[in-house]
Amino acid sequence: MDEFFDREIGCIHINQNEFSYRKHKRQKEEDIVICECKYNPSDPESACGDGCLNVLTSTECTPGYCPCGDVCKNQKFQKCEYAKTRLFKTDGRGWGLLADEEITAGQFIIEYCGEVISWKEAKRRAQAYETRGLKDAYIISLNAYESIDATRKGSLARFINHSCHPNCETRKWTVLGEIRVGIFAKQDISVGTELAYDYNFEWFGGAKVRCLCGAASCSGFLGAKSRGFQEDTYLWEDDDDSFTRRYSIEKVPLYDSAEDEPSLQTATSTNFSKIDANGLASSICRKFPLSKKKLKRVPKGKSKIANQKELDAKYVVSLLEAKEAQQEILMYEEMKDDASSNLDSLYNEIRPAIEEHERDTQDNVPTSVAEKWIDASCLKLKSEFDLYFSIIKNVVCTPKKSRDVKQPGNDLDNGFMLLTNQ
Repeated sequence: MDEFFDREIGCIHINQNEFSYRKHKRQKEEDIVICECKYNPSDPESACGDGCLNVLTSTECTPGYCPCGDVCKNQKFQKCEYAKTRLFKTDGRGWGLLADEEITAGQFIIEYCGEVISWKEAKRRAQAYETRGLKDAYIISLNAYESIDATRKGSLARFINHSCHPNCETRKWTVLGEIRVGIFAKQDISVGTELAYDYNFEWFGGAKVRCLCGAASCSGFLGAKSRGFQEDTYLWEDDDDSFTRRYSIEKVPLYDSAEDEPSLQTATSTNFSKIDANGLASSICRKFPLSKKKLKRVPKGKSKIANQKELDAKYVVSLLEAKEAQQEILMYEEMKDDASSNLDSLYNEIRPAIEEHERDTQDNVPTSVAEKWIDASCLKLKSEFDLYFSIIKNVVCTPKKSRDVKQPGNDLDNGFMLLTNQ
C-alpha cells in the first residue's frame, strides 16, 4: 500500500495523524474519563458497547484505565480497527473508495488522517498548492485553530468522494485528549458499494463546481445548499406576496471535475475543499483581483459608488404651472427621500457584521436582515423611478411657466435640460 501511494498517488500513506508544528497532547490523569462498564463474557456488548458512557460522549477509553481491560471495544481509533476497503478509479471523478466487506449502520470505517497544522499554515499551504498548479488539496478543519492536511500524507479516507445522498458521515471523537475525525456508516453497506459522505461544502465565491455524484436528489453543484451560493445564484421573485426561488445560471462559471481547471476569466477564486470535524465544510480561497468601480469615502465609514449629481426636483417644480403636477413631483421626491433614509438606517444596522469580516458585503449577516436589505433597496429604486417618471411625464404633458422665471443656475448645472418643441 505504501509503495502504491508513493508511486501512483504521490502521497505518503499514514494511519495516525502527524504533528508538525506542535507536540502530541499528553493526556493528564485528572482528565481521563473512566467508564462504569463491567465485562460479562456471555455479553460481548458489555465490554464498552453502545451503552458505555464514553461511547455516548464520543470519547475513547484510555488503555490501563478502562474496567474492561484488553477486551474494551471502545479503542477503535487507537487500534486502527478499520473496515476493509479498496481503492478504485471512478468514471470522471478521480479515485474512490469501495467497501470490501459488509458494513453495518453506525460502524466505524476509517479515520481521516493527515498532518495536523495550524489554521495559518493551512492558508499558506493552500496558496502554495495553487501556485504549484495542484488541482486537488485535502485540507479539513479540525477545530477553530487547527486543520488536517492529507494532501502529502494521509489515509485512504482522503479518497472518499462526495454524495448528495451519502451512505457515510464524519464524526468527531476525543482520543487520548486529541480531537480526531472518523468516517462512520449511516446505513448498511454491501460489498462493492462506493463509500461517500456529504461534504456540506461551503461556497465563498469563485467557480461553481458541478456535482457528479449522480444521486436522484443531487443539488447540481458543490455547496449549492450554502447561503453564499444561494445568495449569488438564486433570484428572489415576488409572486403573490411570497418569495419564489429559481436558478439563474446563464453566467455561472463552472467546471465539472478536478480535471477541468477554472480559468481566471471565469473564476474569482480557486477553492480547496475543506470539511470540518462534524462534516460541515468551508473553503480556503485566494482571491484574484477584479477591476472595480472607483469608490469614494462618505461619512460614517461607508463606501459607496460615486453618484452623479442629483436632479433638483424643486427647480423642476418651479418651471411647472399646474398645481397637481407640482404636488405629484414633490410627493414622489418625499417618498424617495424616505426610502433613501430607510436604506441608510438599515446599512448602519448591518455595518458591524460587515466591518467584522473586513469587506463591504452582506454575505455574513442573518438572512432576515438580508431580506430587509433587498426590500429596502428595491423600494428605493422604485421610488427613484416613480420620481423621474413623474418629472418626465409632467414636463412633457403639462403647461410650463413663462421662461422669464429666475433660474438658480444653468439648466445643465441642475442635471436637467428643459426640452421644447421650438
